Amino acid sequence: MSITKTEAIVLKSIKFGDTSKIATLYTKDCGKIKVIAKGIRKPKSRLAGALQTFSHIQIVFYKKRTSEIYLLSQSEIMKSYQSLYKDLNRYVFASAALELLDRLITGEESNPELFELALATLSFMERCPQGSMEKSFCSYVLKLTHLLGYKPKFERCINCNKQVEGKIVLFSPEKGGIICKRCARPDQAYLRLSRDSVTSALKLQSVKAEDLSTYNIPRKHLMEISGVILNLLDYHTGRGKDLKSLEFLKTE
Repeated sequence: MSITKTEAIVLKSIKFGDTSKIATLYTKDCGKIKVIAKGIRKPKSRLAGALQTFSHIQIVFYKKRTSEIYLLSQSEIMKSYQSLYKDLNRYVFASAALELLDRLITGEESNPELFELALATLSFMERCPQGSMEKSFCSYVLKLTHLLGYKPKFERCINCNKQVEGKIVLFSPEKGGIICKRCARPDQAYLRLSRDSVTSALKLQSVKAEDLSTYNIPRKHLMEISGVILNLLDYHTGRGKDLKSLEFLKTE
C-alpha cells in the first residue's frame, strides 16, 4: 500500500453506506481517481465538507493494488468556490466544465496543464460578469480539446492547407478542421460555421481566462463554436455531446 499526496478538484461525489462517500477527483499528479472517505458524513468527521463538487483540495490517500477505489486519509480545502452555488448560470456552466472533464479523462495519467486549465476556468467563472459565462465555457472547451490532442484547425483547409473563402465555412469533425469547397466531398457530413465564428474561435484558443472579458463575442457565435467542438470530441471519443449539466439552458 503506497501513500500519495497531491492536489485535486472534486468532480463529483456520492453517498456510500450510512456515513461514507465515494468521490471522483481530478488530481494534479495522478490523473482521475476515485477515493472513499470513510465516516465523512458523521457530524464530527475531520473530513466533513471536503468533498463538495468544484472544491480545490489537497489530499493524502492510500493506494491499493487490489482496488480501483483508494482510501482518503486527509483532505484540506484550498478553495471551495462557494459562489458557484449561489448563481444558477455560474453553477450550470461550471458543472458542464467538470462533467466534460470527467467524461473525457478515463485513466490516471498526469496532465498538470489540464489541471491548471480547470482551476483557472472555475476561478474565472466564479467572479466574471454574467455575460462572460458562455464565453468562458467555450474557451475552456477549445483549450481542453487541444490538451487532449484533438486541437481543431481553423486557420486553413485541413486537407490542402489553402485559405478557405466564403461567409459560411465547413468544418469536418472527422479531420478536425475547416475544409474548403474544393476538398469537400458530397458523401461526407460537415458542420457549418460563420466566418465570424471562425475568427472568434481563433481568439478563444489562445486568450487567457483573465482576459476573456475584453472580447465581445455574440452568443450565436459561441453556440456555433461550442457545438462544433463538442461534435468533434464526440466523433473521436463518443463522449462529447449531450452534457446533462447544460440541459437546463435548453428550457430557457
